[in-house]
Amino acid sequence: SYLPWFEVFYKLLNILADYTIKGQESNWQELLVSLHTLPIPEPGVPVHLGVHSFFTVPDTGELPSIPENRNLTEYFVAVDVNNMLHLYASMLYERRILICCSKLSTLTACVHGSAAMMYPMHWQHVYIPVLPQHLLDYCCAPMPYLIGVHSSLMEKVRGMALDDVVVLNVDTNTLETPYDDLQSLPNDVVSSLKSRLKKVSTTTGDGVARAFLKSQAALFGSYRNALQIEPGEPITFNEDTFVNHRSSAMRQFLLNAIQLQLFKQFIDGRLDLLNAGEGFSDIFEDEINMGEYAGSDKTYHQWLFTVKKGGGAIFNTVKTRANPAMKNAYKFVSTVLFYSVKERLHYTGECLFTFCSTADPIKGPLRTLEDHRPITVHFGQVGRMGRKGEIKIQLHTLVPMMSGKSKHGGSRVEYQRKSLP
Repeated sequence: SYLPWFEVFYKLLNILADYTIKGQESNWQELLVSLHTLPIPEPGVPVHLGVHSFFTVPDTGELPSIPENRNLTEYFVAVDVNNMLHLYASMLYERRILICCSKLSTLTACVHGSAAMMYPMHWQHVYIPVLPQHLLDYCCAPMPYLIGVHSSLMEKVRGMALDDVVVLNVDTNTLETPYDDLQSLPNDVVSSLKSRLKKVSTTTGDGVARAFLKSQAALFGSYRNALQIEPGEPITFNEDTFVNHRSSAMRQFLLNAIQLQLFKQFIDGRLDLLNAGEGFSDIFEDEINMGEYAGSDKTYHQWLFTVKKGGGAIFNTVKTRANPAMKNAYKFVSTVLFYSVKERLHYTGECLFTFCSTADPIKGPLRTLEDHRPITVHFGQVGRMGRKGEIKIQLHTLVPMMSGKSKHGGSRVEYQRKSLP
C-alpha cells in the first residue's frame, strides 16, 4: 500500500491470520473487500469493518510515540544515542547512507524511523528501505541515497567502488563515516539533543521524536525571519537574511542548509501556502513559537495580521494569476517519474519502493488517485517548481509547452523533456 499506516496494517494482518487459522474464509474475504472499497478516511476517524475489525486512521501530523510506533521503537532500541546523532547529521548533509541488518523487519524499521526524525522535512533523494540483490549497483549511485541492505549482501556491497558512504550496521550498532557531520552541527544544538535523548531513553511516549523536533526548530525555526512581503507581490524567502541574522556559530551550517533539497522543498511548501492565503499550523510551528528561535519574525506576524484584517484578497489574487498548466504539472511529473523508475529498474513486479502518500503533512489527506504521488512513505517530494516555470527533478526537466482541456473535462498539459547537465 502507498499508505504509511504501519500499525493499522499489522493489526489487520493479525486479524486475517486469525481468520485463516480458524478456517473462516468468508470473514477474511469480507474484510478484504471492505478495505478495498473503503474511501480514504480523515485522520483520527475510527473505521469499523465488522464486529471485531476496526481501526483509527493515523494522523501524520502527530509525533510518533514509543511503543505505539513500531518503526521508531525498533530503531531506538537497536541503535544507541550516539549513532542516532551521527546518522541524523549525515541525513542533514544529504550523504549517501547505507543501513544494514540481518533482520528485515528491523532493517525497514530503522530506515523509516531515521527518516521520520527529519520532520517537518523529508528525505528528497533515492529512498529504498530494502534493496533487492539484483539492484546492488544502486549502492554506487553518485547522488545522495538512504538505502537498507540485508547483512548477507554487505560483503558484495563492500567489494564495490564505494566512495564517501556512511554505513550503519544495526547488528553490531556501529557506524562508519568519512565525514565530521556531527561536529559540523552547532554545538549547543547537538548537546541539547543528546541530553534530551538520554533523558527519554527509559520512558515511553513521543519524547524521542520531540527531541529531534526541537533540534529541527533550533536549526531552521528562524526561517520566518527571512520571509519578505511586498504589497501585491508573492511572499518570497531571502536566503541572505536567513543566514546572516543568526549567530556566527550557526551561519556556517545555514550556508550549507540553503543548498539542501530537503530545506528547499520545505520552504517552497510554506511559501505556496502563504501565497495561497491559507497559512499553516502544525507541531513544528508550535515548537517555533515556544522557543527562542522564533526571534523577531515580524514578516510572518505581519502576514497573520493582514489576513485577519481581510487582506487575504491580495494573496488570492496572486494565486489566481498562477498558470493553470503549472498547477497540474507536478502531478504529471509524478506519474512520469514512477514509470521511468520502473523502466530503469527493469521492473518485474516486486515492491522495490514504498511509493506515494495520501496525506500531505501540511494540507492533510489527498482524496483522489490523481493526488497519489510516486514518493516515499515519508512524503519526500521528487521535484519542485522552478522559478521560471520548469519542473525540476533529479533525472530531467519537463517544460510545459501547451495546456487545454482533456476529453474528460480535466486539465491537459503537454511537455517537452530536457535532460539536465
